Amino acid sequence: MKLEKIRTPLTGILLAVMISCGAAGCLLTAFDLNLESRAGLWLVCAATALICGIAFRWKWGGTAVLCLMALWAGYLWQRGEAGRQILQLVYRISHSYDLAYDCGELKLLDTAWNAGYADIPLQLTGCMVAAAVCRGVCRGRRTWPAVVCALLPLIPCLVVTNTVPDVWCLFALLLGVVLLLLTASVRRMDAQQGARLLWLLALPVAAAMLLTFRMIPRESYVNRAAETRERILTWVESLPEKVEDAAREMASAVPGSSGETVDLKTLGRRSTLSYPVMEVTSDWGGTMYLRERDYDSYTGTGWTASPHRSETFAVSGEAAGSVQIRTRSSRNDCFLPYYPGDGVNLVGGSLNNTERERAYTLERQVLPDNWRALVRERAQGVWESEEEFTAALDAANYLDSTRYLLLPLETKERAKELLVTVLSGGGSATDRAETIAAYVRSSAEYDQDMERMPEGEPDFALWFLEDSDRGYCVHFATAAVVLLRAADIPARYVTGYLVRCSPGETVTVTADTAHAWAEYYEPQLACWIPLEATPAEGLDAATAPPEQDNQIAVRPSVPETRPEEPTVTPPSTGEASPQIPIPGQTEKPASLSLAWLWAAAAVLAVILQRPVRIALRRRRRGSTPNDRALGYWQEILLLSKLRRKAVPRELKELAQKAKFSQHTLTRDELAKMELYIDGSVDALKQRPWYLRLLYRYVFAAW
Repeated sequence: MKLEKIRTPLTGILLAVMISCGAAGCLLTAFDLNLESRAGLWLVCAATALICGIAFRWKWGGTAVLCLMALWAGYLWQRGEAGRQILQLVYRISHSYDLAYDCGELKLLDTAWNAGYADIPLQLTGCMVAAAVCRGVCRGRRTWPAVVCALLPLIPCLVVTNTVPDVWCLFALLLGVVLLLLTASVRRMDAQQGARLLWLLALPVAAAMLLTFRMIPRESYVNRAAETRERILTWVESLPEKVEDAAREMASAVPGSSGETVDLKTLGRRSTLSYPVMEVTSDWGGTMYLRERDYDSYTGTGWTASPHRSETFAVSGEAAGSVQIRTRSSRNDCFLPYYPGDGVNLVGGSLNNTERERAYTLERQVLPDNWRALVRERAQGVWESEEEFTAALDAANYLDSTRYLLLPLETKERAKELLVTVLSGGGSATDRAETIAAYVRSSAEYDQDMERMPEGEPDFALWFLEDSDRGYCVHFATAAVVLLRAADIPARYVTGYLVRCSPGETVTVTADTAHAWAEYYEPQLACWIPLEATPAEGLDAATAPPEQDNQIAVRPSVPETRPEEPTVTPPSTGEASPQIPIPGQTEKPASLSLAWLWAAAAVLAVILQRPVRIALRRRRRGSTPNDRALGYWQEILLLSKLRRKAVPRELKELAQKAKFSQHTLTRDELAKMELYIDGSVDALKQRPWYLRLLYRYVFAAW
């Protein structure tokens, strides 16, 4: 009988001694710390375990242990060495990390590590671990607080392989933790049965761990610190670019555009983000349209690009040098100038970037300067040769113009009514298209601060032309395409960028120069021609000469070859000039402040511990009504303590019924407990803000 009474506290004491000595020993041996007395450390851990094992047998034993530990910690602090030893321990750990990862030392003292002692911080560590283990074993409480306290000292030791603890410390710590976890469920139901099971498992678990340590000796640990450091630094350096890529994927440059569709219903105020999209270098100067995708199907409230369209985008013109494009992120489609040399095959309205290339060079062709006069002559039947006429006729017949003339029936009828006063007589497709563009430009003012189309409006283009007096490029381009189709001119809606180029200079293209325009098909030239319907004030920002900061001088080079780095000569100011890194030299990676990392980790731990505690509390409710009631009871006790109010007698009787009787609680009885919990939480949420923070993150009340 006496053995039964002392088995549980004896088990807790022995387990606490083993785990606390193992935890303190891991820090001691991993970081090669100096102690004034090693025997003193083991004695403090054993004494704490003995005191806690005895004290936790009584109701107020936990309070007594806390008071004793507080008095002892205060005494150590008054001696004046505790703070210094703790800071030296922190420096020692950060110094080991700096040697492995080159992440910077956390130097909190004026002097570096000077072989000072670390008795006090290790003693405090052993005391906390011993108290947590004894509480869990002797009181039959949950195991996770003891496991967390035991493993926390081990975590800093395993960050780098140069700080692996001695085998005996690691073995003692892990053996104790494994035994705690294996007997947790039994110990919570019956502390004595849990202690008996722990003694039965001690030998086979120890044998299994010895075999594991034998098979994986310490000497086999591989030091991958340098490799890990390079991987981390590479990832950190690429993080800004990854964030930019994600932002570009989430927000399309042209408002309302999302790949193969343009939703005009949601089109409102245009955002003027100016993040860089690409760099463009051209042999030709002037305003250049870089098309990304065209859309052929108009629904009245949006544009859609038919995915299976396949056609050649080309022109028979004059060579105009090349265009080099380097995008900041990988894109699904390539940007094309008017016009790519030798032509390209468009699928679904764009040139698919199957290789996800970010840098490419395109030869460029342009129409001759007199192309408008040439169109008028050919429209009157004047051709230089019959072969040229036959080729143009074949190209015009090749185009499936039907899809580029389709409009909703009501839209087409109303658009034709508008064109009665706009077009008079015949003329070439170009003459009529430019007349329509002039009409659209004069129909409204350019304004990016637009409201959405009102609910119930069936057609975006007609609403803009008849009711709205403001708009930007998407509005003007959509209206122009609709009127062109109503005039029997094949047309489509195009998105891309409008760039002001200077010969031989690299220009940075930003998102705020994204643009939308119309394309119409000129049968006399057998090609698509861009048509600008946006007023001039809407083009000023895109076509203005780029700022000097956005220009990067590059030397003429072979396409796809990285340009040479420019030589920078700092001006002479009489002061010491800063050192400029020279490409090719090995440079020490930028150090990361360990203090900032630790601060971020602390904030993250405070934030994450709340949902973890809440999840564990909910798991405690169990699956049966009685188990759920006991879980509710623990929450009721916490909330009542925070509210400083007594628990209602009725709820206390329900908890006793759930724990001691064979009666299964009904749904109505559980609802009473749930109602009290909800009401208590609502009452706590009415307290001042600083108390709400305390309840939320310290007590995890909700």
